[in-house]
Parts: sequence; structure tokens; C-alpha cells
Amino acid sequence: MKKFLTYLCLAVFLFAGIYACADMAAMPRTYEGQNAAVSVYELQKAPSSYDDSKADGAAAAIVQQDLEKSHSQNDVTSIVFDFRGYDTMGEAFILITAVAGSVVILYTKKKKEEARDE
Repeated sequence: MKKFLTYLCLAVFLFAGIYACADMAAMPRTYEGQNAAVSVYELQKAPSSYDDSKADGAAAAIVQQDLEKSHSQNDVTSIVFDFRGYDTMGEAFILITAVAGSVVILYTKKKKEEARDE
């Protein structure tokens, strides 16, 4: 019964992953390369001197406020560690807890199997 449930869960996850990939492939592109209004390369080269008047929405807010609020040259780093720092810290805590729990469970199971074999 456990194997059946395992295979069923794997099949459901596989189907959901394939469906999500197919659905995302049908979505329009958000960045059109050379035809984009904002040049990502020029923005990274000199973020303080880049003309960001063509940027709109969240991109404009990030580009215009990033240097003065976080003093970071990299927008991604400033978002992950400055604006969303507690969220990132929580994700790291959850990852460390999951790894530690897995190690404890696997180590205990291995110890029981060794005791049973003796």
C-alpha cells in the first residue's frame, strides 16, 4: 500500500509539473531582449547614471529607489537581503530544519537496522 501511495504521489507531482511547464510556455514573454524598453546590461554597468524613465511599475520603483535605500549596486541582492530579509531568513531556517530532521530520521533508522542485524 505504501508503494502504491508513493507512486501515486510521484505521478501527481509529475503531471502537475508537466502541466505547469506547458502552461508557462504558452504565456507571453516578459523580456523581449533587444526590443525591450529598459537595457538590462546598461542598467547593471552604471545603475546610478542610467535613464530609467522608460521603466514602469515595480521595475521603476526598484531601479529608482534601490541605490538610495539599500546602497547596493545589485538589485537582486538588495531585494533578497534588504527588502525581503525576514522572508529569506525564514526560508533558510525551514531548509536547515528539514535537512536536520531528515538526517536524524535516517540516522535513527540506520541504527535500528544495525541493532536488529546483531
